[in-house]
Amino acid sequence: MLLDGTVTDLTGWGILASGHIASVFARDLALLPNEARLVAVGSRSLERAMAFAADHGIPRAYDSYSELAGDPDVDVVYVASTHHDHFASARLCLDAGKSVLVEKPMTTSPGDTEELINLARDRGLFLMEALWTRTNPLLRKAAALAASGDLGNIRHVSANFGFAFQGSPTHRLLDPALAGGAILDAGVYPIHAVNLFLGEPAEVLAFGSHASTGVDSHAAAVLNYPATEGRTAATATVICSLEADLPTSLEVYGSFGRIMINDFFILPKEMLVYRGHHRDVAPEVMVTQWPGGGYTFQAQEVMRCLRAGEVESPMVPWRASLAVARTLALWQVAVGEAMPQQEES
Repeated sequence: MLLDGTVTDLTGWGILASGHIASVFARDLALLPNEARLVAVGSRSLERAMAFAADHGIPRAYDSYSELAGDPDVDVVYVASTHHDHFASARLCLDAGKSVLVEKPMTTSPGDTEELINLARDRGLFLMEALWTRTNPLLRKAAALAASGDLGNIRHVSANFGFAFQGSPTHRLLDPALAGGAILDAGVYPIHAVNLFLGEPAEVLAFGSHASTGVDSHAAAVLNYPATEGRTAATATVICSLEADLPTSLEVYGSFGRIMINDFFILPKEMLVYRGHHRDVAPEVMVTQWPGGGYTFQAQEVMRCLRAGEVESPMVPWRASLAVARTLALWQVAVGEAMPQQEES
């Protein structure tokens, strides 16, 4: 029951922060009127919170995250703040007894990610990293196809995501104080894509370069997966960039076929499946449609888990988020820190 006395079985959502991604998510939630209700938004500015609430028809606006977390009609909070704030805000919401969907990356370190997971487990609360591509029907189909063995043993996965950022050096993407950089912002998508098919790598060999602000701005890595009792050896390559418009592609190569998805990050419309060894084999084309910006799949998975009493999603399980956090950290360490710039004489 809401504070105004209205009885509803809809999941009550709160949105923490009022930036661009929060708006995209709010618009997609509005496409699910029979499942979701936007109850409140919290910002560090009452003016921004009220403007956001007016734009999206949200009845309550708070000028603090703690007030949002304390709203009794909020069942789950979508944490849409900048990277450096994810850990603190997600912990605040969990401490308040709220389930949480936290934007990618879940936190900026493996230790913080593990702490959030342990807190959610101890409290019996739902927690999920908002890696919406893992809930996309085409990627779910690709993962199921690879796991079925129809394409033989998966031997290599390649995933890329990058764009030439032209904004100000003070933008969050380039601000080290806000945990900016290509790896945490763009690299998380290819790493999660690879994780979906191969899991966590044993080794990460990486190279990259840095922006003038010191954050990594272009990076590539080779991931190694030694043979185990249950799987043959495999490799993966990933590239992310804030300096170049990369093809946003996902390619999965098996010993008896391959999967090709263009624009796997930008709402893929189709997936090509090649079965057999011949290069000229005709592909099987699988297509999908999505409402809005594609975030409805993610929101629906959260609400399905809440209705079922599940504290983690099988689509974006805790072990995957923790494995990706460790892989991202290894990638960052391998790329290293920016070299100090020489002053001109």
